[in-house]
Amino acid sequence: MASILIRVQPLSMTSNSPKLDRSSSRGLVNLVSPHHRNRIRGPSISCKLQGNKDFAVPRRNVLALILAGCILSRANIQNLAYAQSVVFREYIDTFDGYSLKYPQNWIQVRGAGADIFFRDPYVLDENLSVDISSPSSSRYKSVEDLGSPDEAGKKVLRQYLTEFMSTRLGVRRESSILSTSSRVADDGRLYYQVEVNIKSYANNNELAVMPQERVVRLEWDRRYLSVLGVENNRLYELRIQTPEKTFSEEENDIREVMDSFRVNKVAV
Repeated sequence: MASILIRVQPLSMTSNSPKLDRSSSRGLVNLVSPHHRNRIRGPSISCKLQGNKDFAVPRRNVLALILAGCILSRANIQNLAYAQSVVFREYIDTFDGYSLKYPQNWIQVRGAGADIFFRDPYVLDENLSVDISSPSSSRYKSVEDLGSPDEAGKKVLRQYLTEFMSTRLGVRRESSILSTSSRVADDGRLYYQVEVNIKSYANNNELAVMPQERVVRLEWDRRYLSVLGVENNRLYELRIQTPEKTFSEEENDIREVMDSFRVNKVAV
């Protein structure tokens, strides 16, 4: 049976190819060194029929060999990555009086207890929500009614710890205020921003008698970011939760959501 012998030549480079530039922080990233930014010619393949079956390649393996050769010949071209840009949608609540941007692929969760709640469909530990004080029990005039940003930060952290209080044996929480600040947005209103970190630890065997049998492990490590504003005599709080280990990768997107939060006057 006739067969085909495949010879694959290594890739050759020329130096007259245009550079690949970083189009955006989440776009096509140029990580190829300058002396490798060149045009890639496909592998040269020569084929000839062979009568000797000892060195023959069956026809059915030709395609597999060609594909393998192409993949291997490109193995030296590394560090070229594509990242999908985050697209935001705007959420406007004209009834309660606030607006914000959120990633368009996040899904809304109803019945979560907040006025609005969105979460990442892939990173389930990442979400945002808006809480609003009751109009009948609060008469806020300004976010400064909470005190200074530092005082507001302590109240925010205390509220988080109250919500995360657990009755399980061996559960321990560690918390810290990372930053507090204030800013006047383009709507002329004053907003406070608070960032806290909370870690949760638990024993793997809380009912064990011997201390050495109760091994403490980290359950979760999260960052909580809040933006506080006042309008309509009510306190509005945007809350964002994200795992600490992924925060640095998504910080720019999280900051954009925080900066987009606005409280608006509601028509009576």
